[in-house]
Amino acid sequence: MMVQPFAAWRFARRFEAARRAAPPGPLRDFYEAGHPALDTPVDAVPMVALDLETDGLDFGTSAILEAGLIEMAHDRIFAGTGRRIRIRPTEALSEKSVVIHTITDDALADAPDEEEALARLLPHLSGKALVAHFAEIEEGFLNAACRRVWGAPFVAPFVCTMALETRWFPRTRAADGLRLAKLRAQYGLPSYRGHDGLVDAMACGELLIAQLAARGGTPSLGGVMRR
Repeated sequence: MMVQPFAAWRFARRFEAARRAAPPGPLRDFYEAGHPALDTPVDAVPMVALDLETDGLDFGTSAILEAGLIEMAHDRIFAGTGRRIRIRPTEALSEKSVVIHTITDDALADAPDEEEALARLLPHLSGKALVAHFAEIEEGFLNAACRRVWGAPFVAPFVCTMALETRWFPRTRAADGLRLAKLRAQYGLPSYRGHDGLVDAMACGELLIAQLAARGGTPSLGGVMRR
């Protein structure tokens, strides 16, 4: 599956506009590193699987608490590259969110603030395709955070494993049939503990590898990118 010329042109325009809007510093450096061409075969695309743990789901008001990430290729996970970056929020965490992700205020007391944490995170994302499950969450939170810190948007080529599943393998499913754990079980992948940034990032990366193997062929980055 090849990328459509208009889609490639539209993404290039968004990326360039964001690059021009970014002030000198970590976000500008991210853009200066560029991104893989959308017509690059996916087996030649450097990728990083990413999962964000947050204190809610509102991009504008909820905080990113942890970013888990691990580098990968179309057929393997580079286990030694896994890392988690935590972010100290400006307000106390909600009790409901702590129950879900088990990250407490005390655990974040010595974490860097949002600007420093983003400055640590962005170099690991530079020049790569970003893989996430329901990537709208990761994209929306990173965009909101970069706008808060640097007044400029975050634009990157995202590959969404949830979107790929519905696009490539449409079928009638249970209400929760597209959850990460449910899809992994469908592909015979092992069960992992959820709501841990690094573990979920690895789980998502493994799911993409399974999806690519089941689909067959060699799609381009544009063919698997979130639309």
